[in-house]
Amino acid sequence: MLQAIIDAIRNPLLKTEDGIVFKHKDYVEEHKPLHYKPDIHHNVIQQTILNSEDFMDFVNEYKTTATKIFFDDEFIVAIFNYPEADKADYADSFAKMPLLETKDFTVFQRSLEKRMPQKEFVRYLKRMEPYIIALDGKQADDMDIIEMAENLQAITKIESITRNTANKFTIDAEVKTGKTGVTIPRYITFEFPVYKNDRDLLTKFDVELFLSADGETFMAELVCYNIDLLLEETRRLLVKKVCNGISGVKAFQG
Repeated sequence: MLQAIIDAIRNPLLKTEDGIVFKHKDYVEEHKPLHYKPDIHHNVIQQTILNSEDFMDFVNEYKTTATKIFFDDEFIVAIFNYPEADKADYADSFAKMPLLETKDFTVFQRSLEKRMPQKEFVRYLKRMEPYIIALDGKQADDMDIIEMAENLQAITKIESITRNTANKFTIDAEVKTGKTGVTIPRYITFEFPVYKNDRDLLTKFDVELFLSADGETFMAELVCYNIDLLLEETRRLLVKKVCNGISGVKAFQG
């Protein structure tokens, strides 16, 4: 009983002869404050993954009931320890997937609304030939695109460019063998993967072609009117595909 009284009135702060103040060891061990909590072993996972299949496998392995997915124009991020309504957490464990565009899409996007001289346009058609799937809404095969490119390449002098009744372009021109008329479609449909993260996810882009005479040659310009909408839809399809591969986790646009 006497020891309990002494403990209760003991000054937790002691001063040495040198004037140094410190906490009495017994007080620290026996009189822990009410807010005292032991150290928590906190594992932090911060991983960047490029392939969508690998991303889904990784999140499935480490997900918890608090895991949530957020996405924007640049990243898809799974936060494993997101704060819950009744439980705070650090939100510092995550798997991040940067959205990386394919080289083919980059070449395509840079070509839009850019005036291309005849030779540059011919090179572009040959470069993008594997991804051209339709001309004026009709399915196109490899020979259609190659033949169109070769005909344009053979032109040495443009005489006139008109749009015929079918809204196709007719180029009256000279070639090495004489004069000829070349018919060019007005609409070209491309299809290819936008993101390196999932090359199986393909997007179609309908593009309108504009041709204009420029001296003895021509200039070409490609316009895709709804590219921003198509990119947004593609991102959402990728996020949906990721969420379908990770059961029990919801996604939110940031």
